[in-house]
Amino acid sequence: MSGTSSLVRTALLSLALAAPLPAVAQNSERAAENFRQADADGDGHLVYAEFASFIDLNAEDGIGNAQRVSTRGLHARAFERIDANGDGIVSPAELQAVR
Repeated sequence: MSGTSSLVRTALLSLALAAPLPAVAQNSERAAENFRQADADGDGHLVYAEFASFIDLNAEDGIGNAQRVSTRGLHARAFERIDANGDGIVSPAELQAVR
């Protein structure tokens, strides 16, 4: 699981890079915690409902573009965009690919 955890942190760091530099580390840690919280079954991947929760948690914390996605109801569109292989789950690698 540490490999998945490392990949999740890297992916979430890339999402947090839109923030000012001093906030990047804090946002990355918070986003990683939001990922763990949203991942209800603990499998290291997010199905749509978990992904929507992840976006909403990030929006509450002002991380990346999550607030725009959440307030505009663009969860499904974001999920489809990030789920590159169309398997119905968002992996840490797919999150990382969306820089």
